Amino acid sequence: MPPSEGPGKELDAKCEELIVKYVSDIRSGKLEGSLNIAMSTVSLLEQIISDSQNPTALWMDVQILVTRNLKNGSTDLDDYWHSELCSTIRAVGRQILRALPQELAATNMVRRVLRAIRDEQPSNANQSGEGAGESLQRLVLAPHSRAAPADNKDLIEPVRDFIAELRGELDSSTQSVCGQAREHVHADELVLTYGASRLAERFLRAAAPRRYRLLLAESSDVKESHAMAARLSAAGVNVTLVSAAAVTALMSRVNKVVLCVRAALGGGAALGGAGAHAVTLAAHHYSVPVLALAPLYKLSPLHACEQHHFNVPDSAHSALPYLSSESALARVVAPRYDFIPPNHITLFITNLGGSSPSYVYRLLSELYDPSDYQL
Repeated sequence: MPPSEGPGKELDAKCEELIVKYVSDIRSGKLEGSLNIAMSTVSLLEQIISDSQNPTALWMDVQILVTRNLKNGSTDLDDYWHSELCSTIRAVGRQILRALPQELAATNMVRRVLRAIRDEQPSNANQSGEGAGESLQRLVLAPHSRAAPADNKDLIEPVRDFIAELRGELDSSTQSVCGQAREHVHADELVLTYGASRLAERFLRAAAPRRYRLLLAESSDVKESHAMAARLSAAGVNVTLVSAAAVTALMSRVNKVVLCVRAALGGGAALGGAGAHAVTLAAHHYSVPVLALAPLYKLSPLHACEQHHFNVPDSAHSALPYLSSESALARVVAPRYDFIPPNHITLFITNLGGSSPSYVYRLLSELYDPSDYQL
């Protein structure tokens, strides 16, 4: 039985304690930003995998299970060693998903680690040089192994090496995205961006030698938008602050829109900050290309129908100040995110270069195992 179909695994007290601290740090604001959350998630999973080497915990359970099935004559023993670790990581992912459904970068890292564990199955159980079994014919015709499982270190070490590579990828993701700025922003262009974003700021700063002009539309966080405009101006970028209400009127003069999205979704859609849909809708009307900055850790296999991940309310103060005389009589609904359909996006800028929305499915298939799309 695949781990995705089995019952949820119960985690030990130490794992539960690590997860509670991790969730608490995010909810309290100690961890902010998708990149920091992704890095913290990788560290959490690395700690849990390291603790799983304790023979009295995870691997003793597997040894008991293997011995029991050998006595019963079962031949499906080649999956036990990797599936038990998969079950543990999936259980961690489910707890994170329940506690933080809006933090898509966290569950994305869980899926990346699960993919690495699954990729180690053939070399660890069947001693095969083939890949992770993407061919249906290979899955059906592959002989089952009755050999005893290899040492757990043969599985743990490659996974830990992958985690080290993943951490390096996260460290260099911002630099990789910003390194493409001069390829997409050209001299004398009028570029529009919406709201304050650290990734968008570094991307636009990297394109400063192109001598372009920038329109920065204020988001609900006006103070951060003004601070970002001041920093870009000091870096030599010609910045003009405009109100979000003026975006549609100015869009006909804009050459390009650059947005930092919260997540790139399956099917080529994206999740942006509140107000981003109005910007991309105006760009779509005037046929202005939209560049969405989405490093690989932001690629999520979720789709538009899974609204419980997207309908996250923000503080009412972001839409209506508390000092307003009408605020006491009004019921204010302030969404945190906007759904951006794929036909509003021209290109996703990832670590690996530019990708059209229609190509996102291929990136997802390379990053995640289809059985882990739903944790």
